[in-house]
Amino acid sequence: MKNSIRNLIIAAALVAGIFGISNAQEAEASTAPVVEINGEFSTDVTFGDATAFTTPYTGINISGDGWELSTNLSDGSVNVEEAKYSWSVTDAITATFGSQAEPYGIAWGLHRPSNNSYVSSPRDHAVSEGVGVATSAFGVGVNAFYGDDNYWAARASYDVSALGINSTVGLSVNSDDAQLVDVSTEGSALGIPYETSLEYDAANDGAYWLRGVVTPDFAKGAYGIIGYNSDEEVIYGVGYNCTDNMKIATELSGDGDTVIRASYSF
Repeated sequence: MKNSIRNLIIAAALVAGIFGISNAQEAEASTAPVVEINGEFSTDVTFGDATAFTTPYTGINISGDGWELSTNLSDGSVNVEEAKYSWSVTDAITATFGSQAEPYGIAWGLHRPSNNSYVSSPRDHAVSEGVGVATSAFGVGVNAFYGDDNYWAARASYDVSALGINSTVGLSVNSDDAQLVDVSTEGSALGIPYETSLEYDAANDGAYWLRGVVTPDFAKGAYGIIGYNSDEEVIYGVGYNCTDNMKIATELSGDGDTVIRASYSF
């Protein structure tokens, strides 16, 4: 009887120990920080007087809880795009420190092929070291940035939806006397989904760019693009979302060159 009781106690202890180890591992796994890694590759083929191959963008983005590090490969060197970390001051206010995109217009996201239905980007973007603050309420968003040499930039935006059209209007200013207005819309006309975007630089002789994308449902992943800018350049072409990760875009310019871009994101 004593041996049976002893064996029962030992077995119970073993089961309790195994159960405790299992729970500890599950708890450790559930509290372990989550790190996400994504990136993209792209290749451009230009047909004109000669055929040329280029690699416009190769980049890796690593992010975690409140931080992000993005890099790209250019001329054989690894360049840091953004290296930033954020602090949620309140539910509505977030402060961001480090190297980050300035809050200026809507062209920043278009420098990566995964976010750009076109081949070209409408203008350059800027990344600077400093402190940024973002807040939003009731459809109004405000982003402000302060960096080296007392440089500052800010963008205020307003989101509105009416008649099935979602629109955002923004105004950007900075310490270099910039005044940039941006408008983006998305909706459906005659059952065909579309997106349009515009930037107008009121402080630079009225420079602007306008772009539109239509994605008919019957095209099964294909879309059409058309654009125009203050240099009187017309851009048009078609693209195709081969898979969730693979995209091919073509762009024809007034100069007669044709560019085909294949991009892959993961």
